[in-house]
Amino acid sequence: MIKTLRIKRIAAEIPASLLAAKAGVNRSRLSNLERGYIKPTDDELQRLTSALEQLIDAKAVMQRTATAVGWPLGEVR
Repeated sequence: MIKTLRIKRIAAEIPASLLAAKAGVNRSRLSNLERGYIKPTDDELQRLTSALEQLIDAKAVMQRTATAVGWPLGEVR
């Protein structure tokens, strides 16, 4: 599941540092989790999954808003 989370995070262009902060996970721990060096607790996995979904949703809202006001989408990251 954590590998899928990493793939999804990278595809959505969400920085690991942002996901770690949103989920309340240390950045280096997230790196170790994503690389498969350690296994996440059930709570960590739930927080990371929820945080990533929230960040992806927020990014989509920003992109829709940018489009609505005429901003180029390349500017919203």
